[in-house]
Amino acid sequence: MRRLAAGLLALLILAQTVPAGAEVTQQELADARAKAQAVADELQAELILLDQAQVAQAGFESRIAAIEADVTDRVRRLALVEFAARERAVSMYVNAGTSQAQTVLDIESISDRDTRNAYLGAVVDSDRNIVNELEFLQADRLALQTELDSLKEEQIGVQADLDQTAAIIMARLEEANDEFQVLYDQWWREEQERIRIAEEERKRAAAAAAASAAAAAGYTSSAGIPPGGRTCPFIGPSSFRDSWGEPRPGGRTHTGLDMVAPNGVPLVSIETGTIWSPNWHYAGGLGLYIRGDSGDVYYYAHMSAYAPGISDGVRVGAGQIVGYNGATGNAAVPHLHLGYRPGGGPLTNPYQLMAKLCR
Repeated sequence: MRRLAAGLLALLILAQTVPAGAEVTQQELADARAKAQAVADELQAELILLDQAQVAQAGFESRIAAIEADVTDRVRRLALVEFAARERAVSMYVNAGTSQAQTVLDIESISDRDTRNAYLGAVVDSDRNIVNELEFLQADRLALQTELDSLKEEQIGVQADLDQTAAIIMARLEEANDEFQVLYDQWWREEQERIRIAEEERKRAAAAAAASAAAAAGYTSSAGIPPGGRTCPFIGPSSFRDSWGEPRPGGRTHTGLDMVAPNGVPLVSIETGTIWSPNWHYAGGLGLYIRGDSGDVYYYAHMSAYAPGISDGVRVGAGQIVGYNGATGNAAVPHLHLGYRPGGGPLTNPYQLMAKLCR
């Protein structure tokens, strides 16, 4: 229902800004993109909260796992100490037959004051250590369990905050993207027609030039392909911040750019080039590399699906759809993790380049 309402609103806005039958100009498209991007830019604070919540969740998971291991260890040690205490009590009963020894046959009562004092009055130092360790382990296990329960409750609260923040970001971006997409779709249809007309004209001019050259010099020339420029990897708006080098769970640092956008938004090739190594990675999920004609290499991660026809070695043009945004692999929310290697060299922070292309 929310998507339908956003779509109807976008249609109403578009009807007011673009006259019926009129072509969408580059300025109108740029204005619509700027309007949508302004919404995305307003989400910087929410993105910071989202990052903080994800780091906190990782901390909770590590601490909970450590405490659960400690609780398991306490249970094991308790079983061993209780067995040792039981064996000692039986030995006292067999050897001495005292009422004091009989009293401690019930191991659960060792922590009771009267039974403990009676037992300690009839044992040696090694037996005292058994009782003391038993009492420590019982108390420590209870304290660990209490901390574990508290952490799990706190983790539920953090998860709720994370889900709420993610929902806010996705709702705002989806509304902005729906409005922009209506205008973009019209412009794209018109652009394809312009390209078709221009290509036909180019072919006619090339044929005329070839014929003229053949007549004048006895040979024909081949037409070259002009180099393409770079474009934003998202057709619609995305929200991102410079998180290069920030800590990540497991002692890692962030070596890319996380560009948040709704699930399923088309991803396009940043520049003309070749698809390289479409693959699945446990952390990056569904991804691929694009080796641009400039020599630069781009890594797209967490995709939900590839576009039809995308495979290793396929040539793509700048702005051609190669896949769709998603949250596969280790991703809490739908986003594109973009890795960037200029000239195929070391990983480099792509934020400054994307800021120029997408804002």
